[in-house]
Amino acid sequence: MNKQELIRMILMSVIIFIFLSPILTSARPDYSAKESRNCPYCHTRNGPPQLNEVGIYYGTNNHSLTGFVPSPKATATPAPTEEIEIGVHMNTWDVGISALVTIMLILALVYAIRL
Repeated sequence: MNKQELIRMILMSVIIFIFLSPILTSARPDYSAKESRNCPYCHTRNGPPQLNEVGIYYGTNNHSLTGFVPSPKATATPAPTEEIEIGVHMNTWDVGISALVTIMLILALVYAIRL
């Protein structure tokens, strides 16, 4: 067998595998018919084989949904309808002037001590 024949055989095997791969997948539409549900009921948005909470429960409980209780969904925090101001309301100049006076008194005290 020469190199060209080997490449042809490998290429044909890959092509056959690509065409047969849908048959080899593990999709089970009979579960969907049994439970009267669509595929997204048990699978995530990414599709099979990723399972959501329902699909994991179904697979681990002998392919049955009896006794399944969905976990509570978190609700989004609603946007505030009015603006609420919290804190002490001071005028900026009042704070600045009192701080300036305090600093000046401390400097005067330090100057008096050094004399």
